[in-house]
Amino acid sequence: MKLNEVSYKWAIDHLFKESDTDLFPRPFELTIINDLKTELIKELVEIDLTNYAWHVARRFLIPKDDIAYRNATQLHPIDSIVLAAIIYQFGHLIEQKRASSDIVFSYRFAPLRNGSLYSNKNAWNKFWKDCQEEISVARRVQEDDDDEPYMDYSLKSHYPFVVTCDISDFYNQIYLHTIENQLISCGIPNAVKNSLKSLLLNLNENSSRGIPIGPHSSHILAEMSLIPIDESLILQGIPFKRYVDDIVFFCKNEKEARIRVQQLAEILDKEQRMVLQRQKTKIYSDEEFLELTHKMLIEQPVYESEIEIIEIIRSYTGSDPYLKINLDTIDEDDLKKLSEENIVRLLNDYIKKKNYEKLRWLYRRLSQIGIPHAIDYSIENFEDIIPALNDVCLYINSCASNYTSDWKVIGEQILEMLEDEIIKANPFYQISLLNLFVYNKNLNHVNGLIKLFKNSNEDIRRKILLASIHYNSAGWIYQLKEEQARFSDWTKRAYIIATKSLPADQKRFLHNSIKQKLNKSDILERLILQWAK
Repeated sequence: MKLNEVSYKWAIDHLFKESDTDLFPRPFELTIINDLKTELIKELVEIDLTNYAWHVARRFLIPKDDIAYRNATQLHPIDSIVLAAIIYQFGHLIEQKRASSDIVFSYRFAPLRNGSLYSNKNAWNKFWKDCQEEISVARRVQEDDDDEPYMDYSLKSHYPFVVTCDISDFYNQIYLHTIENQLISCGIPNAVKNSLKSLLLNLNENSSRGIPIGPHSSHILAEMSLIPIDESLILQGIPFKRYVDDIVFFCKNEKEARIRVQQLAEILDKEQRMVLQRQKTKIYSDEEFLELTHKMLIEQPVYESEIEIIEIIRSYTGSDPYLKINLDTIDEDDLKKLSEENIVRLLNDYIKKKNYEKLRWLYRRLSQIGIPHAIDYSIENFEDIIPALNDVCLYINSCASNYTSDWKVIGEQILEMLEDEIIKANPFYQISLLNLFVYNKNLNHVNGLIKLFKNSNEDIRRKILLASIHYNSAGWIYQLKEEQARFSDWTKRAYIIATKSLPADQKRFLHNSIKQKLNKSDILERLILQWAK
């Protein structure tokens, strides 16, 4: 079975717009894929899913906060395209089986022409806002004409108790058997079902549990696995709201609240042998839960210093997390409110409270407008922001054309950070920092990077090779011609990309040598050779 051309074209647009994941630095290959997508699609449409061999993926330990981590997966770029194309072509069959969007808020399948996969980019906020409205009535109050209006929340009497539940290690505990059964139930063609099963077995080394954390396309598969759980709760007439594995029950008394926990625990055990996470399963009074909703609403100000900054960013981006805004288009009065002093004060608030969700959120929003006020602060306080390091690095790269201080100094400080013990202990931190040199031509520190190359692991070598394309490093690249055959697939692709800077004769000789060793399935490597030529 072959996927259609429209699905592949959309999948490439999707990856170019939203990247392959929000957790990893953007793979350089996506730029090449987008530049040569017409040529690539001609090969993709010939792929037969029945015998498609999924590639080996990369896995990294990624921070959730200062002490908690999760294993995240980055698929081979061609696998990312194939998986996204499958979801685009057949995702509607999954979506139509799901509970209504006023019960289940997460990852509602509604692909747009521009490459967006899910309908509501603010589903997390809508989930908590709806939970808030279930127990309270909000109204804007202005006591005097001179006073700033504020929101007043009056509690309803319907649900004096609320239960929050969380499935323990959800993505890693999803049974492959559950995925397979739900794919059949949703009417997914057999060839597609078997191909997805092959992918999951390949990623889990033939284990029967777990779907990859990271790829955008994984989310709807995770949602699909919970369709039986949602159906069971709905059939029993139990009111609830859900965002991924966060489930909220609204109860008339404490006894009912305890019963709801027991009922969900029993359903999870019988359906999929899953368990609730004890630390996140809690019974709240309505007052306590209202306070929780304020904390969980990422775009709702918690600190005084947030209010103006959040409103300005929201007004320019329309709350679209992928929309980029030119700094020159921001009103002068708004720029004054987005001062370095105000932004640094807000960052200090988040760090002091160890609110890393808010910290990541703010860095991502600052990235959308490329305002450079937090660069120096981030470098000086990098040990405090390590759990958000990838978002910090993406932010610094977004300011490449707006930062007026000395990039040379910044580059030297980044090289020093790479020697920090915490950074050296985690490859993900290392590639996040090195990604600054890949996407920012102002950081011309190729000599320092080359010194790191010899004794570095494959992931670091890959980033150094990608960074080298900005500088006059052709001699060093050619010297690696014999060593490159021993590189991992991800590093080898970076080497081919780096050969773009070689003189024509050297490039022709080396490319011919590389071509002779490629297999029929090495679609991306051939595409990169064409680009580098």
